[in-house]
Amino acid sequence: MDWSAAGTPLIATRAVHFAATAITAGNILFRTVIAGPALHADATVAAAFGTRAQWVSWFGLAVAAISGAIWLLLQSASMSGLPLEDALTADVLMTVIDETQFGEVMIVRAGFAICIAACLAYDRATIAQWLGLMAALALVASLAWTGHAGATVGAMGYLHLAADALHLTAAAAWLGGLVPLILLLAATRRNNAIPLACDAVGRFSTLGIISVMTLILSGLINSAILVGSFRALITTSYGQLLLLKLALFTAMLALAAVNRLLLTPRLARHGDGALHGLTRNSSIELALGLAIFAIVGLLGTLHPAVHLVM
Repeated sequence: MDWSAAGTPLIATRAVHFAATAITAGNILFRTVIAGPALHADATVAAAFGTRAQWVSWFGLAVAAISGAIWLLLQSASMSGLPLEDALTADVLMTVIDETQFGEVMIVRAGFAICIAACLAYDRATIAQWLGLMAALALVASLAWTGHAGATVGAMGYLHLAADALHLTAAAAWLGGLVPLILLLAATRRNNAIPLACDAVGRFSTLGIISVMTLILSGLINSAILVGSFRALITTSYGQLLLLKLALFTAMLALAAVNRLLLTPRLARHGDGALHGLTRNSSIELALGLAIFAIVGLLGTLHPAVHLVM
């Protein structure tokens, strides 16, 4: 890959943007389909959780917007072949925005971000909540057009885009949903609302299963297209990073299994002890998820392994 002066900042910016976008979408999804139904019977817990979750949405959206703008600037420098200070001109930026797929996609994604902000501002309206959720999921899924999937041509390209969009959406639902889950567990613990925690954890567990199945299936499709062979998987930097990502994913699966099979059934009987264990494991899952986003930030800048091994 290009380890130019802009290379490392580009990798870091991509990682931050992917993480912030996933957390924003996952948080909005969790609030709408998990917390809403689970907390409707307790206004105190719902208000305590809702305030904190709203701040997470705003913070995640702000970080996504700032990192997206920086990404556009760094990508413009990379595409122009000019030093960063020379590339940051109106002419270069407008050329990238008007004449490249990356620029066009980023403009569309900026529209999704504005829609999310408007919906968060009018969050009390049910229609705003659902419209914001659709815009947030679109913001995540549209990342597929900024990476390797967007460069794949023909019928394989459509399959690759669909798989990548599903992969990104499922990752946001699971990894991004861990932040509001931790907030909800804390709110129910402070208010001694264990039954509400049981309901919410059960709902999130179901969403997690769907997300994991989607991640595995779409990940296999993406790997088949971008890696192509076992030799490429173990002999290229791309493949080795993919193996590291898989190892972190497996660790997350193990923690999720402990949560679902051991701690969730104990929650109603043991209350605070199980709640503490769920919070701890979810926090570790989140840390592993952030490490995965760092790897994704790097993978998108590398040549796919399938192109390097004949």
